[in-house]
Amino acid sequence: MALAIPFVQPCNPDTGPGVDPEGLPVGEQPCCEVSQAPACDEPEVVECVCERDAYCCETEWDSTCVSQADEFCDGQCA
Repeated sequence: MALAIPFVQPCNPDTGPGVDPEGLPVGEQPCCEVSQAPACDEPEVVECVCERDAYCCETEWDSTCVSQADEFCDGQCA
């Protein structure tokens, strides 16, 4: 009996996970603040950060998300 192997789309490490800009969440907290909720209140920053790290839009806006917002996405957190 042959085992069926499910199709797995290869990950492209250069682009990271794909994020649909139309379906991105918008949070209530500022992008420079850590939150247990996903996303933050600036859609442009959310799109930029979540293209790098989908965790920030799927699970929570943690300190890594805040750092990415500041460093890569013009979050102006400093």
